[in-house]
Amino acid sequence: MPLAASASPDLQRRTSAVLVMKKLLGMVLVLLVAVGSCALPCWLAPATPTLSAATLPDSLTPPGPRVVLPGRPVEAAQAGRVWEVYVTPGQRVRKGDMLAKLAQPLHTLEQQRLQGLLAQQQRAHAALLAQQPAASAAAVAAAHQKIQALRLQLAQAPQALTFVFVTAPEDGLITTRPVAPGDYLQAHAAVLTYQPGTAADTTLLLTSVE
Repeated sequence: MPLAASASPDLQRRTSAVLVMKKLLGMVLVLLVAVGSCALPCWLAPATPTLSAATLPDSLTPPGPRVVLPGRPVEAAQAGRVWEVYVTPGQRVRKGDMLAKLAQPLHTLEQQRLQGLLAQQQRAHAALLAQQPAASAAAVAAAHQKIQALRLQLAQAPQALTFVFVTAPEDGLITTRPVAPGDYLQAHAAVLTYQPGTAADTTLLLTSVE
């Protein structure tokens, strides 16, 4: 009887330990199943690509900095050399304001006379060359010297200039000035560029101070 009584508490303790272990194992299994049920869909789902400006289509790409156009060109009606420019970028102008002045050579009466003599002497020189060997070498050399002398006189003749003014075609704001005094421009070359718009009122308002 004493042996049976002493064995009974040991058996109860072992049974209790086994039950506790079973409960712990059951709880661990439940936790594993719960975690697996949550992680499995995420693992099976395809990875979502990270969107950036490089991968976005053109319609979704955020716009870059806006490029401001230089404006409308004001062209030179005729070829000439820039003599003066009266405006600077950022200045507002009204329709008809003078923007620049171009210089063009003006043929004087003396220049026209020398050009006529030069053309006549060149024809005479060509005729002598065509007559060789009948024409003497001295006559050909003399005609050539006259041509050189007329060219020198024409180069030394006083130069006359005529001026052409470039005006604003409408009210606006000067944006660029790509030319400088001394530049030679062909016809229809851009002298300035501008943005059209109403010019600011530059009238001075005088107020009396009491």
